Amino acid sequence: MAEQAIELRRSQTLVAICEQEIERMILDADLEMGARINELALAARLGISRGPVREACRSLVQAGLLETRANHGFFVRKLAHSDVVDLYDLRAGLMRLAGQLVAQRATAAQVAQLRSLTDAMDAACADGDTWRFQDLNIEFHAALVQATRNRRLQEVYQGLSKESRLFRRRALVSKAAMKASNHEHRAIIAAVAKHDSTRAAATMENHILRGKERFLSAASDELER
Repeated sequence: MAEQAIELRRSQTLVAICEQEIERMILDADLEMGARINELALAARLGISRGPVREACRSLVQAGLLETRANHGFFVRKLAHSDVVDLYDLRAGLMRLAGQLVAQRATAAQVAQLRSLTDAMDAACADGDTWRFQDLNIEFHAALVQATRNRRLQEVYQGLSKESRLFRRRALVSKAAMKASNHEHRAIIAAVAKHDSTRAAATMENHILRGKERFLSAASDELER
């Protein structure tokens, strides 16, 4: 029994490692939308059997990052225009609620953390470091959601996060887009610091909807209609 339990934990760990590597490849654009996952090559690179790779791919299908095609394997999901619009609109509603709750519940330390992240994003923008900016942007939104102290909201956000990251990075590829996004972040923080839940909710929703506009402007030609 003990050996079986150890083997199960090992298998679960290998699947998690594969998931993380595939996610990294997608988010770092090593795998483009529509690209096929080469299971054998990935297994060889990680030094493992093909089984955990396949299980990881199945899990990422459930997460919305991959899709299956009969007799052809797993592919990075290619988003349709309607998918992007629907996801952004859903995030806008969710983050409106998050903004309202953060303004009511955030501590001074959490507000300071959000300010620190926006300062770091300003520096990344000045350096032209888009990947650093995008990582900090993801961290900013995660910290804001954490500050709501609403476990259910956090779970829903996590469920949307992986899928939405397929396109969120594409919305922040220019200095102008990064500056605009971080200006919106500061408006959110200003409302939160004043505990103005109405304004925080509105500025948070507006930020997500403007992000939708930035993405559609940058990548609409790549989306399926």
